[in-house]
Amino acid sequence: MLKNTNRATGVLVGAILMTLLLGGCAQLGPQVLVSGRPQYNIAVQQTEAQQLLLNIVRQRYNDPILFLDVTSISSGFSREVSSSLLGTFGSGSDSGAGALGGSVAENPYIFYTPNTGEKFVRQMLSPTDLRTIALLLQAGWSIERVFLLLGESANRLFNRPTGGVGGEQQSEFLEVADALRELQRNGQLIVGLEPGEQGSESALTLIVTDDAVSSASYLTVCEAIEVACDGEPLRLRQAFGSPADGKTLALATRSLFSAIYHLSRHVDAPEADVRAGVASPAPDIGSDSSASSSALRQLFHVRSSAEEPEGASVKVFYRNAWFYIADTDQDSKTTFALLSMLITLQSGDVSRAMPVITLPAG
Repeated sequence: MLKNTNRATGVLVGAILMTLLLGGCAQLGPQVLVSGRPQYNIAVQQTEAQQLLLNIVRQRYNDPILFLDVTSISSGFSREVSSSLLGTFGSGSDSGAGALGGSVAENPYIFYTPNTGEKFVRQMLSPTDLRTIALLLQAGWSIERVFLLLGESANRLFNRPTGGVGGEQQSEFLEVADALRELQRNGQLIVGLEPGEQGSESALTLIVTDDAVSSASYLTVCEAIEVACDGEPLRLRQAFGSPADGKTLALATRSLFSAIYHLSRHVDAPEADVRAGVASPAPDIGSDSSASSSALRQLFHVRSSAEEPEGASVKVFYRNAWFYIADTDQDSKTTFALLSMLITLQSGDVSRAMPVITLPAG
């Protein structure tokens, strides 16, 4: 009898020790961090991209846009471990059964805030600051892509679809952007911020290397914007018009809202929506008066489909159609990434209100 009792006690003690081992020794936090953080990161990035594409598509239909920010993600974890031992222990025979069980539960809370404050709206509607342009160019972004997306005019040249003389000026704007890109690609263009005089802001300056002064690209830029081709630094000033000093480039910039609008012209809306008048006609890419539209379309193109597309970098469902950027369209993906960075720069300054929507995701 004593032997059977000892055996039962041994089984029970073993079960209890196993329960304590499972419940206390294993650290749940590090395991959750390793598996959970990348997944949350991917989910936030994907939904941010979908939201930006959605707002571009909305502008194609002239619908209001809205940015809904994820301000916080809070997640709690709980773990339960249980064990049981059943059996009979007598003088003749012993029988018993044991069971171990456990579960891990996650209770995430995701906080959203509509980005509708006055400061954010003003930043979306204000022309892009030259210091932001400088940051982008110094980070290695293509000057052609930046100028086509954010440039409104450069001295007497305009970056907008117009006919007649305006169309000629627009073509020259594209030539200047292309020539500057050629200089940048060859390592012959240096972009910097020049300290301003007392009380004045720093100026964005374009400096060409000595071997670029006689290049065709540099001569194209100088002749088009009517500055001296003497190799001296070219100072950029945020303004409309054409300075008479021969050393300054007056660059008028677009707001982010304007940039989104121009990109939305290159969203392929379903023909049925265009015929019904719910979507405005797309620019005539083949016409002489839309050279800017044609150039920008080469850098950005959103396709549409009745069926959910495969091989999409980002996609969104809106007005009974799928809109997407093809994963193989590197130019569109790059332009989209540039716009996403600009949105982040603009909204990062905005003070956040307390979350107004709290959704338990469990």
